[in-house]
Amino acid sequence: MERIKVGIVEDEMIIADTICLALQNLNYDYCKPANSFAKAIQMIESEKPDIVLLDINLNAKLDGIDLGHHINANYAIPIIYLTANSDKATIERCKETLPNAFLIKPFSNEELFSAIEIALFSHSAKSGTLPISKNSILVKSIEKHKLTMREGEIILMISEGFRHKEIADKLSLSHTTVKKHMQNIFQKLGVQSSIDALNKLQEV
Repeated sequence: MERIKVGIVEDEMIIADTICLALQNLNYDYCKPANSFAKAIQMIESEKPDIVLLDINLNAKLDGIDLGHHINANYAIPIIYLTANSDKATIERCKETLPNAFLIKPFSNEELFSAIEIALFSHSAKSGTLPISKNSILVKSIEKHKLTMREGEIILMISEGFRHKEIADKLSLSHTTVKKHMQNIFQKLGVQSSIDALNKLQEV
């Protein structure tokens, strides 16, 4: 399977390098980080990333939110905002661009992985490109059956053939924690096995 390619827009080189290392550890491909509005556009045009991690503060006249507007108007790419500033005014500006996720610095590898995976599936579901079974699992597990986002992630990975140990490693969780989440899923769905859980989630 072709790996997800992540675009990075970050003007602080140390932070950009840290993000690159995190993406490498999470088995994502990534583009050379861009540190300005203009270089970000060049990166998107030439590298064609599947998703963009977008720092809000680029220390320039045009900031990350301006870039978010441009990306939405010209490319069908999900965006995740990165910021150390979570004040109300900034969040309201971000909301205008309908971002797929929002990460407050500093963030963990686990938080980065979760944000990317949920953003990609959310974007695919909205655009109608997800296979119906995966779209059904994602929507029903989170909305209808009131599973938590973490439980939704885990059951989705189960549907893709990941074993508990692989899920634990991917999400930086202990095997016991994954098992506990699965028990919670079974209880909420009223089932006794992963197969029964997947079948229930795909019911129309």
